[in-house]
Amino acid sequence: MADFRRGYPQAVIDSLMEAFELTEDDTVVDLGCGTGQLALPIAERVRAVVGVDPEPDMLLRARRAASERGTTNVSWMIGADTDLPALRALLGDRTVSAVTIGQALHWMNHDEVFRALVPLVRPGGGVAVVANGTPLWLQDTAWSRALRDCLERWWGHRLTHACGTDDDTVTTLIGRIRAESAR
Repeated sequence: MADFRRGYPQAVIDSLMEAFELTEDDTVVDLGCGTGQLALPIAERVRAVVGVDPEPDMLLRARRAASERGTTNVSWMIGADTDLPALRALLGDRTVSAVTIGQALHWMNHDEVFRALVPLVRPGGGVAVVANGTPLWLQDTAWSRALRDCLERWWGHRLTHACGTDDDTVTTLIGRIRAESAR
């Protein structure tokens, strides 16, 4: 299955690096990391990545992929969004520069996951939900409609685009994420 998953374009990794001002001194958590499709390219540009996934088979594939690439700065951990308090206790408050969630948010308790991540993230850092298909907020499910409603209230306008990559939306979002993590 992992062989047939679409990876993420380099532009996505570049955007994450820029949005959260990531450097080779930073630590990133990839929550719901699966086979490491986000964790591994990010690891090439930061000090360390912690890949967290509840499925041992996914982590096995991720470890194998890291070994094949010669990537040694990723720690793979069995865990889920419900284990964020333990991860926070392990890493400490404000120690993570960014948290990525790629194609896994629908498996998580979205009412709690972001609240649990805020204390973990350093000022200026943030959380990125990354999708490589129809954005979650435009899909036709009850959860997607709830997400869309929340995002529309937050941004103050109706979401009609496939992604929020226009300059105004990105600038606003980055500003809000930085303000939240500075609290």
